Amino acid sequence: MIISIFKKDYFMQFVLLILVTILLWLPAFINPVAPIINPKLDMPIYNAIVYALTSSSLLSVFIAFLLVVGQAFLLNYVFTNYKLTRKTSYLPAFIYIILMSSDYRVMTMSSLLLANTFIILCLFSFLKCYNKNEGLDEIYLSTLLLSVAALIYAPFILLMIWVWVGLFNFKIYKWRSFFVSLFGFLSPFIILMVYYYLTDKSDLILSFLSDHYTILPDFTFLNQPIQIVYIVYLLIFLGIPAFFKAMTLRTDQKLSVRKRVSTLLLYFAISILPFLYDMNMPTMSLIFAPVLAYMLSLFFSTMKRSLYADTFLIILLVLTVIKIFVNC
Repeated sequence: MIISIFKKDYFMQFVLLILVTILLWLPAFINPVAPIINPKLDMPIYNAIVYALTSSSLLSVFIAFLLVVGQAFLLNYVFTNYKLTRKTSYLPAFIYIILMSSDYRVMTMSSLLLANTFIILCLFSFLKCYNKNEGLDEIYLSTLLLSVAALIYAPFILLMIWVWVGLFNFKIYKWRSFFVSLFGFLSPFIILMVYYYLTDKSDLILSFLSDHYTILPDFTFLNQPIQIVYIVYLLIFLGIPAFFKAMTLRTDQKLSVRKRVSTLLLYFAISILPFLYDMNMPTMSLIFAPVLAYMLSLFFSTMKRSLYADTFLIILLVLTVIKIFVNC
């Protein structure tokens, strides 16, 4: 029934999306959560923003709520704009909201949540590179947005690997493209270092690098039974079949769609690297949310029996609700 709504009934999609979002976030509005702070992963841009929010947990929750909803609709637009999903379906937005609302503790501002805004914009810009001779403007903008995301949430620096692999996927081999990607990514970092130098804070440059980029993954995670069940269900029971389903279905699409789907799947695979640095945080599964929303929406909407798709989606919703209340 749920999947059929997202295939046919445009008005009911909005009703269901708004209703579920409000219900999931209700505990956070009743008992607001303070902004998430992690000195190892939080970067200067986030630190400047979160400082203004520490005095009001309710404001932090409200801004986080608006960001999640805004990101969901933006992500849905990215997928429909490149004909990766149906224009009349908001299923990717619906799944993204579920994924980003998977834990009561993450229903507030966090560096990962804020950085995801720039990651989605980066996806939108980078997918434009296909069928461009060089695509220098798109490459520069993509890596600039990725750099801003990395200056909010440190592990996203590892997604430069995805950009470079993605250029090969789009058959953009010219050295200028790789140089522009590196220049775009380094530009905000250079500006930050110059700022430190001009304000007589040169000592912060070395501490900045050592504090954020000499960290090792913390493997002490999954300390809750519900967390284990949720991650196993989401990333293994659903994620792996959805990944191979997307791989299979892309062969039936035209070349531009195939290339863009491949780029999204590459993002999902390389997201494992920043995931390793966030495993002990409640935000860990949010790293996969932008692309996982696409994969799961495709997986559910292409199932031959809607009963199975509804069952899998309802189980994900139930696990999300349990996870929220366990951590309230």
